[in-house]
Amino acid sequence: MPSLLHYEIVADPTSLQASLPNEPSVGTVYLIVSNTHQAQVEWDYIDVALPLPIQSSNLTDTPAAVTATVERTYNNPWDDPLEFAWDAANDCFRARLSQAQPSTRQFALLDAHGALVLKLENIPVAEGAGLSLLEIRERAGGGDDNLAMRQDHYTTYLGLAKQTPRVPRSFRADKSLLDVDAGEQLVLRWDGPNGLDYAILDQTGAEVHSEPAAPGATPAHLEYSWTTAAPKRGTTYTLVAKTAGGGQQRGYFLTTTVHAVIPEFASGTRTPWVEGIANKGRLVLAADGAEVRNPAGDLGRITADKADVDNVTTRLVQGRTDSAGWITFPDQGVNVYHGSNSDLGVLTAARADVEGVNTKWAGSRDAGSGWIEFTQPGATLHKDGNQDLGALTADKVDVEGVNTKWVGDRDAGKGWIGFPQDGIDIRKDGGQAWGTVHADKADVDGINTKWVQGRSTSDGWIEFPAEGLRVLRDGGHDLGTVTAGKAELNELNTVEARVSGEARVRGMLSVGGGMKLSHDGTRMFVTLPDRIVHSAINEFKQWVGMERGLTVSFQTGSFSATKEGGILTHGCDVQFQQGTVSISKGNPPQVRFL
Repeated sequence: MPSLLHYEIVADPTSLQASLPNEPSVGTVYLIVSNTHQAQVEWDYIDVALPLPIQSSNLTDTPAAVTATVERTYNNPWDDPLEFAWDAANDCFRARLSQAQPSTRQFALLDAHGALVLKLENIPVAEGAGLSLLEIRERAGGGDDNLAMRQDHYTTYLGLAKQTPRVPRSFRADKSLLDVDAGEQLVLRWDGPNGLDYAILDQTGAEVHSEPAAPGATPAHLEYSWTTAAPKRGTTYTLVAKTAGGGQQRGYFLTTTVHAVIPEFASGTRTPWVEGIANKGRLVLAADGAEVRNPAGDLGRITADKADVDNVTTRLVQGRTDSAGWITFPDQGVNVYHGSNSDLGVLTAARADVEGVNTKWAGSRDAGSGWIEFTQPGATLHKDGNQDLGALTADKVDVEGVNTKWVGDRDAGKGWIGFPQDGIDIRKDGGQAWGTVHADKADVDGINTKWVQGRSTSDGWIEFPAEGLRVLRDGGHDLGTVTAGKAELNELNTVEARVSGEARVRGMLSVGGGMKLSHDGTRMFVTLPDRIVHSAINEFKQWVGMERGLTVSFQTGSFSATKEGGILTHGCDVQFQQGTVSISKGNPPQVRFL
């Protein structure tokens, strides 16, 4: 006899998917138990067994993992609670009165036109496609014929199909975001029947991998994989599966996309803006260039180790911290500030090539070094970081004028020039001793010096005593020689004067210390304090005046005429002495007065 109750089966999903290697499948089976009688049916139990005939595929390998529950389509107040659970002793799922609570009757009742729903949820579906049978064993009584409770159960078989994909599926990458710089590899996997040919195409449509069919392999549905170098940017791969051997079949197409952590583009990227991930700063590509914005939309900050640009337009530039120095660009040029205030700061550079610099002062990086102050009259050099005047050191100075107290060589022990009120002082050896001026030519209005000498210390030199000029020779103190084409003097004072040519005196010749005249080595004229000695023929065509007297000497005598003694002759007989004429004669002479 057939069972008193009617059974139908519904699966979710409608076609249960058999589990695949490393890919378990889970499903639900609803068993609907209906009372089609006009009278109640009394039932003791309803078993749902999982037989495994030769032509059947097991529904699950782990029935204890299935969640089994039972529900009535409607409840009456007098209904006793039911249970539906795995019965390991009977190797089935059994529905019956609850064993945990006391019942008012021996058997459960199912009212006329009523129904029960036996749920088998979270079923770990076993592998392998095919028909899965459910064996329904029912022990019941009653119904329209009011049958007595049967001693044995009725048996009903219901079935459902398990399927495995007949086309490839689950085409995916182990990691869809790859770090190329870290050397990560791309691994693509898919599941599919082993009787299909598989090919993988890249984004250009080029075939980059081929996997031929492997008919007869076990199991019939395999997991395939392909490993290759990770792409440098986002790439979509297409899996193409077709019947083994090709043919006219279009085939099956699956796609998956992978990306690089840091994409690399060969021809550039077009986008209106780029935004950060954690920090929401944004780079906006405007019509005239690029704008850096902060999360609030205001202009933000660019941080870089180096910037090489043709032009920068900005209101200010500052260091990486708020307390760092910063530069503004007013209409008149550039202002450098320091800290978070508006105090003028320091511009530090290896070199500055500018048309002009306006500054109060300029100094070295070392605060203790020299510095230049720019006052109203010009520039002032200071030393040691204080107000003391410093030194200007340069290879060349080209200026319209220099006002300085002194000028010296870089070596403090060498010569230097002082500028007193009355002119220039040349000093030597870094001290106060007078130094030497070396020049090819000197064109001056006047020279005040103690002496002048040739370039060699053994040359002649000129000394300038209070009374005039002294020419010395051989670098010593012996009087030297003045050589000139012509000398025009108001007065000549000399120890010895030699004239190799003709000497002419247009005015009066006054010789205070005596005079010596000679010709060809022969003395001609000599003056002494009390007499004049000459050896020549004298023609006195005009008067010769003698203040005290005249004496003329001869080889054998002499003649003298004096105011005191009158006229005397020696070496002759006649004598004139004080108005008296006498004659001397004999040896010794005898004088006779006339």
